[in-house]
Amino acid sequence: MLVRYYHDDLRKVMVEHLGSLEILRVDAASLEKVLCDFFVKNNIPWQNLVSLLMDSCAVMRGSKTGLETRIHQHCPNLLDVDGDSCHHIHNAAKKFSEGFDGYLERLFSDLQVDHQWSPDQVMYLKEVAMILNLPVSSPQKGFVNHRWLSAYDTSMATHAMMPAYQVLYYGFLSTADKELYKEPLESIFTKHNVNQTARARGEVVQDKLAKKGMTPQGRERKKRICQKLWHEETTTVLQLSLYKGVLAILKDYVMIFQGSQTLVHKLHDRQLELFLACLACFVKAEHITKLSPRALRELVLEDHMLLPSKDVYVGQEADTFRSQNPKHALLVPFLASVRKAYITTAVYLQKKLPLNSPTLIALSALDPLLRGHSQATLQLKRLSAMLNHLLPEDQDLSRELVQFSVDLTLPRYKEGDGMVDWWGHVFHQPGKYPALSALAKCCLSIFHGPRVESSFSLMNEIIDQRSGNMNVETFNAIQTAKYVLQSRGQTAVQMFERSDVKFGESLGESFSLQDVVNDGPSPEEEVVHPERPDPGEAEEAYHSDVEAHGIALDDDLPHITLTSENFSLSGLCEKLCVLLKFFTVQ
Repeated sequence: MLVRYYHDDLRKVMVEHLGSLEILRVDAASLEKVLCDFFVKNNIPWQNLVSLLMDSCAVMRGSKTGLETRIHQHCPNLLDVDGDSCHHIHNAAKKFSEGFDGYLERLFSDLQVDHQWSPDQVMYLKEVAMILNLPVSSPQKGFVNHRWLSAYDTSMATHAMMPAYQVLYYGFLSTADKELYKEPLESIFTKHNVNQTARARGEVVQDKLAKKGMTPQGRERKKRICQKLWHEETTTVLQLSLYKGVLAILKDYVMIFQGSQTLVHKLHDRQLELFLACLACFVKAEHITKLSPRALRELVLEDHMLLPSKDVYVGQEADTFRSQNPKHALLVPFLASVRKAYITTAVYLQKKLPLNSPTLIALSALDPLLRGHSQATLQLKRLSAMLNHLLPEDQDLSRELVQFSVDLTLPRYKEGDGMVDWWGHVFHQPGKYPALSALAKCCLSIFHGPRVESSFSLMNEIIDQRSGNMNVETFNAIQTAKYVLQSRGQTAVQMFERSDVKFGESLGESFSLQDVVNDGPSPEEEVVHPERPDPGEAEEAYHSDVEAHGIALDDDLPHITLTSENFSLSGLCEKLCVLLKFFTVQ
């Protein structure tokens, strides 16, 4: 579990590790019990929880018995920010590929497997790419079906390397097929200005590959690859063009919201823009541009609303091919598959994206660019009604909002500026906006992207073959420490340095932990082993100062107090729980 909250002293939104729990049975009831036990154990009030962000599987977000529904029993005022939208977008990309029966995905997988255990073939591929003056991209670690928008990234790389793949796999063609595709091969060399010497080297590579020993599975795999690279080249190029154009729309959204920047105020607008952009690829613009979010949510696509096949967006290269070959035999089935893929994807996005969510619409009012508009004030009032239980009762929020909308002392905000930094100016005006500050801190803590996915990368750095038997308590402590250091941008030495503890004072000198880091020979100095010191002197020098026992960290580190009694990584989690006034969990 990750937790997100606004840190007043550091003036930034923090994402830290709240806890890792061992679960033997994964169902909503078991997860609810584990979470409740964790909150009780750490004295975390349920009413301080602003929202939860999870993927949209039935266990997590089932409308009747899902975990989020169960949590509402403990926290009835929990904000509904829907599930992780980046997961929705990735699933939409998979829906789009279903219209083509995974044609390209199977090619990507075959290319990846074919090079994964063949270092010699990878070497030849790179050599061919250099001959053709192409950017080298190896397929060894390319396509992963469950990785977000991996199909888009691999499509871009495969399209760029297409000529190199064709030259390389020409060596695996049969004698008859080599004769059939001899002229297209020469056209590739001519197009890329390859001289005769380089062409001869390419033929040598092809001859070596033709003599390569292969397993029956490898032979079948290469046959499938050659089929799509040479025999079905037009189909492959058309689909690559389509993937490059359409999946780029989805990729842009994921790239925005999978980062660490706070963009909760952009969720509604970006999701609306994404849905309209997808519809505009195959629907007449006049039928969608003037619709409200509610109308878009209820839109039923009819035939008269769809663009004719000749105008449907298919990517740049496919569009050129369609214009030059309007009666090509492959166009009719291709365009039929394109329409099917578009409709399937649009229906999925329409169902999954909260286009008409009152919560996300209200959160848009946090955008400083909207300050001074009456609708922004109205939406902030609606937001305050959703989070009224977390706001100070003795403050007049309506009066603060009126003053806030016309406050000339606040700094000007430009698109691209840090929203958290701007709101920090509002928070640190003593007594001026107490209720509005509490409201904004609640909202800034809301997760809007899959930050928990990054914890898996940190997990791989901790758990390996040698530490596979690590218990959950140890792992939990290490993860907590890593996130604390990461969120503050500090090393362990910097964070835990104590200026009140000095070593070697009896020798007339002192140094801190930072001195240990900075100390050491320069690159030009020779490292020598010093003589062993006198045992008496060493014993005296390294005796701890009796008066230093029990001294805690200075007050300039409010997030943790370190003493000789609680110096443990697991203690970091306990200290973190004290800070959680307004927070969200992922």
